[in-house]
Amino acid sequence: MSDTNKDLEDLAKSTTEDFYELLGVAFDAPEAAIKKAYRKASIRYHPDKNPDNKDAADRFIYLGWARDILIDEKLKGEYDRARTRRREKALQDELLDGRRRKMKDDLERREREGKDFMNNLKRKRAEDMNEAERREQEIQRLAEDGKRRRKEAQERMEKKRKEEDEASFVDLSPEPQAPKPGDSAEIDRTVKVRFQREGDATNWDKDKISSMFAKYGKIDSVVMGKDKKIRPSGEKHRKVIAIVFIIYTRLDHAHAAVLDGKSDYPSLESVAWANGEPDLTSPTNDAPSAPSTPISTPKNQSFRSSFGPGIGKGVGSTTPLGTPKFSFSPKTHSLEEVTMMRLKQAEKKRLEDQIRKQEAAEEAAV
Repeated sequence: MSDTNKDLEDLAKSTTEDFYELLGVAFDAPEAAIKKAYRKASIRYHPDKNPDNKDAADRFIYLGWARDILIDEKLKGEYDRARTRRREKALQDELLDGRRRKMKDDLERREREGKDFMNNLKRKRAEDMNEAERREQEIQRLAEDGKRRRKEAQERMEKKRKEEDEASFVDLSPEPQAPKPGDSAEIDRTVKVRFQREGDATNWDKDKISSMFAKYGKIDSVVMGKDKKIRPSGEKHRKVIAIVFIIYTRLDHAHAAVLDGKSDYPSLESVAWANGEPDLTSPTNDAPSAPSTPISTPKNQSFRSSFGPGIGKGVGSTTPLGTPKFSFSPKTHSLEEVTMMRLKQAEKKRLEDQIRKQEAAEEAAV
């Protein structure tokens, strides 16, 4: 068998085109009728007469295939058998689709009937219920509705809180900003306080700690760490240890708290720097700048007393050293002031995150 006949045989078995309909001849048309129909149709769809019609060119090619297959007895037999199988399959699919449609219609009808039956049953039960049962049902319905409304209100409040938190911070780079000349980083002004949760210290909270340490200077914020259960060396039972981070607005105030906090409050286990003792002589700290002529400080004089009597003694009539005696408060904050406030809030948040990570690392190391 030649390659051409092999291609025509494959086409006769696989094509979905109806060659009889394409040529316009009957199923049992003789060879002469098939050739005559081909000549007539090929003249109509010849590419020279339809230069801009791609469908006409494709139809012209199919006409030639249809003629060659239908005038060959063997190829016509293969084509007729494949055509019969396709028609039978189409009929089976149509019958199957009909049965499926009927099953779908029956299923939908039964669902409607079941729904109507349940509705009628509910109406009948509602009519048969006494006053107490109807009241109980109404109370249950109201409880479910109230629960749903509370959940929706809680979700709205949570969403509003997140939006406010996001709006309160400007988009800053994750790297912490270096302190400006004359200022100190918040971590350098942070004091770490430890004490056991026992006796009077059992219920000490943020407000209590703030009131205790406010006498050393102005506090920017207080961060309560997570209480830890630690077994001291030589003891059988664990003790609950509280850890608090106090952030002062000035470095000298923080130094006064570290210096005198433990002696003023013996119940405290320790009062220390959160990040190690800062360099007090560095030009980047916020302690008052030294005068042009150095003034010697006695060796036995404390750091706080070297700044004068107003440092670390709480709020009084004496103005702390380094604070100007005049101030002005414009009625409307400028854009620069608003930006600085937001930067401080962002720095405070970063500091709290840093403290939390440090606390988690210490807890993991225990």
